[in-house]
Amino acid sequence: MEGILFWVCGGLMVFGGLMTVFQRNAVVSAVWLIFAFICAAGIFALLSAPFLAVLQILVYAGAIMVLFLFVIMMLQGPRLEGEKKLLAVPLWPAVAIPPAAIVVMIVGYLKGRGMLGQISSVPEGFGSPAHVAGLLIGKYLLAFELISIVLLVAIIGALAVGKDERKLPWK
Repeated sequence: MEGILFWVCGGLMVFGGLMTVFQRNAVVSAVWLIFAFICAAGIFALLSAPFLAVLQILVYAGAIMVLFLFVIMMLQGPRLEGEKKLLAVPLWPAVAIPPAAIVVMIVGYLKGRGMLGQISSVPEGFGSPAHVAGLLIGKYLLAFELISIVLLVAIIGALAVGKDERKLPWK
């Protein structure tokens, strides 16, 4: 059953990623990216890493996407010709997602009551706060700090582009 849920979450995540790329409106594209991040959190939950799933929701789908939406809305420029046309979105995801969510809740309930066995064993402490902190402060410290610098530069660049050119102090 976990394998089926993995493929459902993975397929929905790929679908969300494709819809992110193919949307003509930047705000709608960012909302589809949030959907893809939530599906990635579902995969973390299936891998018995609830802390990573919650971090995925809070950090990526929450904080970073709010920042992206703020920058997109702040820099909303003139509308392009093709942006006014609606992209034909299939109806099957709206019909399939609620039953899939119910199946995930039922499996989680049955797994918690001990009615379903574990499909594989994971190392002790996998996905725990101590394990994640050890990786971020140990093995991946340089990458973690470089990503924070890239995000800071992106925010400063977005603010510089968004300001009116008459008000820039260096002109």
